[in-house]
Amino acid sequence: MKKSLFWATMLLMLAGLVLPVAALPGIQNYMQDLSGQYVYYRDYSFEYEAYVGFLCYDEEQYGLRYYSPQHPVSGTSAAAANAGVSSKGGQSAIPYSIDILFRVDPEKSVTEITGEQFLSEITSEDTFIVNYLHDLVYELSQRRRNLTPAVVTDKTEVRDDFPQFGGSVKMKYSFDIPIFNLEKIISGDGKPVFDLVTVGRLASSSDESFWDFEGFPSPLADKKRNFVSTVKKPKTSFEYNSQKLLLDEQWTQVADNMCLLGDVAVVVLSEFVPSEQTKAGGDKAILDALVREYSLGTTNAYVDWGNRKVSRTKTSATVTTRRYLAEDNAVSNNFYVIEKNKDGVFCIVNLTVFEDAYRSNKSYFDAILKSFDCK
Repeated sequence: MKKSLFWATMLLMLAGLVLPVAALPGIQNYMQDLSGQYVYYRDYSFEYEAYVGFLCYDEEQYGLRYYSPQHPVSGTSAAAANAGVSSKGGQSAIPYSIDILFRVDPEKSVTEITGEQFLSEITSEDTFIVNYLHDLVYELSQRRRNLTPAVVTDKTEVRDDFPQFGGSVKMKYSFDIPIFNLEKIISGDGKPVFDLVTVGRLASSSDESFWDFEGFPSPLADKKRNFVSTVKKPKTSFEYNSQKLLLDEQWTQVADNMCLLGDVAVVVLSEFVPSEQTKAGGDKAILDALVREYSLGTTNAYVDWGNRKVSRTKTSATVTTRRYLAEDNAVSNNFYVIEKNKDGVFCIVNLTVFEDAYRSNKSYFDAILKSFDCK
C-alpha cells in the first residue's frame, strides 16, 4: 500500500483529536473552527496566478500566506511573466511566497492585528502585497461579521461593495468552510475574483502542509496504475460491528475494520457514537460536522474543493473528493458514505482509491460502495 494513501486515510480517522477554537473576533460560527484548519483562495485580482491562504492556530494566532508559482521578477511586467518573456533575457517569473504569522485580540469585538512575524524574507517590493494581505484580513472579517443572520447554517450569498475587487460583487458563503465561511467572490460581470481552491487541517505542529501549498498542477491527473479487477462484482461479506460490505479475494484484511487492495485502494469501516449532548443538536448538526470533517485535506494531501460532491438525506450523507498527494504527484478519489442505524450510531465507510485505478475499474468500485449496509 502506498504510504501516502494509507496515512492520508488514517489521519482523517484520527482527526477528532484536534481541539475547537473560537472564531475571529466578532464572528459567530455555526461550526467551531479547529486548531490547524486552513483555507486557500485563487486571487484573480493579480494579473498572474496567485493564491492567498489563511490558517487558524488558535483564537489569538493565525497564519497568512501569499504564493505565486510565477511571481514577476523585479522590473518585469505581469504580462511578460505570464508569457515567460524577460526583456533582459533572464527569468521573467519565479515561485514566490510571503509567509506571515499574526495575532489578534480575542477579547475585542472586531478583528485587529496586534502583532506579526514574517517567516519569509521580505523586500521593499513586497510592501504592496503585505498591505493588501492586511486589508484582506480586515475586509473579509468585517463583511463576515456584518452578515445577517450572523450565523451561517447553510449556503448564503450577499451583494456588497468591495473596492479591492473592482466594486460591486456577489459574496458566497457556506457553513462548512473554516475561518470566514467564504466560498467565493464574484465580480459584477459574473467572473470569480476570489475563489476557494482547497480546505485542510494540519495534523501536528510539525505539519508544513499549509506553508508548502503550491496550487494544483494543470491538468490534475493521477499516475498510470496497472490494476484491472479480475472480479466484476464482489460477493464476499466483510463485516465490522453493525456494518457490512462486499469485497473479494483481491483484498487483504489488515485490521478488524480495514482492508487493502494491493497498492491502489484501502477501505475502512468506522462509526460515530454521539453523546447525549451531541444527540441534542439533532442529526443535521451531526451530519454537517461529519461532512466537513471528511472534506478536509491532510498532510500533503490537498482536496480539490471545486470538485467536491455532497449528497444528503435526513439521516445519511455521501461525500466524494479528489485529493492531490503532493509528495507523490498522485491523485486519489475518496468516498465517504455515512448512515445512521437503528441504534442511533452513525456508520461510516471510507473507500480511498487512486484515481487512475478507479477510472479503469469504475463499475467494480461503485459496486463495493453500493453494497454497504448498516443495520
